[in-house]
Amino acid sequence: MADMSKECWELYIQAHKLWKKGQYDEAEQVLTKLNTAGGENVSKALLLGAYVKRSQEDFLPEKDILEKLVASECRDEPELLPTVYSLLGQVYNTIGLSEQAVEMFLCSVAAETSLKQKLVEYSNAIFAAASLPETDDEFWRDLYAGYEGLLESAGLVPFGEKRWQNERLRIGYLSSDFRQHPVASLLWPLVDKVDQSRFQVFCYGANDGQDKVTEAFKERANVWRQVTGWSFKSIAKQINIDKIDILVDLGGHTSNNMLPVLAYRPAKLQMSAIGWVGSSGMKEVDYVLGDEYCTLGEKQSAYVEDLASIKGSHFCFHVFKEMPQVVEAPCLKTGHITFGCFNNFSKITDAMLMAWGRILAGVPGSRLLLKHKLFNRAAGREYTLNRMAKLGIVAEQVEMRPFSEDYLEQYGDMDIALDTFPYTGGMTTFEALYMGVPVVSLYGATRGQRFGYSILMNVGLGELAADNIEDYIRVAVILGNSPRLVADLRCELRSMVEKSPLMDEENYTRKVEELYMKISRDKFI
Repeated sequence: MADMSKECWELYIQAHKLWKKGQYDEAEQVLTKLNTAGGENVSKALLLGAYVKRSQEDFLPEKDILEKLVASECRDEPELLPTVYSLLGQVYNTIGLSEQAVEMFLCSVAAETSLKQKLVEYSNAIFAAASLPETDDEFWRDLYAGYEGLLESAGLVPFGEKRWQNERLRIGYLSSDFRQHPVASLLWPLVDKVDQSRFQVFCYGANDGQDKVTEAFKERANVWRQVTGWSFKSIAKQINIDKIDILVDLGGHTSNNMLPVLAYRPAKLQMSAIGWVGSSGMKEVDYVLGDEYCTLGEKQSAYVEDLASIKGSHFCFHVFKEMPQVVEAPCLKTGHITFGCFNNFSKITDAMLMAWGRILAGVPGSRLLLKHKLFNRAAGREYTLNRMAKLGIVAEQVEMRPFSEDYLEQYGDMDIALDTFPYTGGMTTFEALYMGVPVVSLYGATRGQRFGYSILMNVGLGELAADNIEDYIRVAVILGNSPRLVADLRCELRSMVEKSPLMDEENYTRKVEELYMKISRDKFI
């Protein structure tokens, strides 16, 4: 290690072993000794300290360490800089600094030497950009063009003409999330309810961990391919060998995505669906799945693909896990309305916080309940309170809870959920409604900004969605000042959701299958 004495090196190895064992406090103690011995200026030692903080979900100290490394440009070990940029981008995204996150991920792309990792970091940048409050079509076109440019530089040559004629249409689903995950919940109806007389389902599972949900997909699919660890080209070759008619990517630019597989165009038709709010940004992808409420036509300028819509909802939720019983609205006990949001904190922009402050001011005595891993630590809670104070929300109005597995039960402490914008909720919105909590949503012009609107329209509560910030505030304030209506909705919402297109698995599957038939006829005939 550069500029590190034998003593420092031995301390580093000791700290690294402790970190790997999960003995984080002990690792930090050894790192303190290392710094005292002169290792504080060695990038690798600092980076290990950042990893320890990350493992403890202590994000603010991790941020400080990584910012120090960026400032020094890892002078003694510049090869660490791409990793440092990426980690700092992830921290910024976690604490709600999306603009800085995008910048760091793009810096990582520029500094990275591995093309495969460049693609990962570019997807990270696109994912973080989905939470930016002010973007335009030109911004997205430029961003997607950069990703497409990386794919072109990789020399990924599309496979040749596909001349096969299958007796039944072969649908391939490609994902890293065949497990207890929102994507699996949304995909299950299309696998479980498939019309076997017209379709064959091939699942290409790239997830590392497996659970009971994975086993259910393995059992139900016509063909299961475990492709974890395969190269993108190898996966594409298998899809081509399997003579897939329509390949559906379920990850988009989310983590561990398989988008580069589609650059080889192994299937006749390729579609993006379910797991991603935006465009793939790839000319090799023909369609993106939507519905009558979120697509509004066959093309949106922010999307590379054509928009393929179905009536009703393009989301259909299957509940794999046991859901708690709905309890009465907490306002009946507390005497005040509790607004809340359990969405990822990276989605919560300053504009949304200012709107929430006005909502709280418009509903006397109301409170705001937030839940996220950022609040596991006092530093994270203090950081958030300081941010809110600048935007008009006082500490006494807010309760911040750490992440926990029993978050569904904690909807029992929330009266009204506030959706985020521009990156709106999907599974989070469904879960809130299913737990009896009405959701107020703001929607925009693009498909990804209208998920909340679509969900509410499909459940029969379109009046809780607004297309501008003033109406969003007005709707939330009116509902917040109507505790009896909130209490009544609490009793009715689960039944409303269960009877809605959001859980009508049979009809949903038939609609999507008819869409598959239509686009295949348009393409192949």
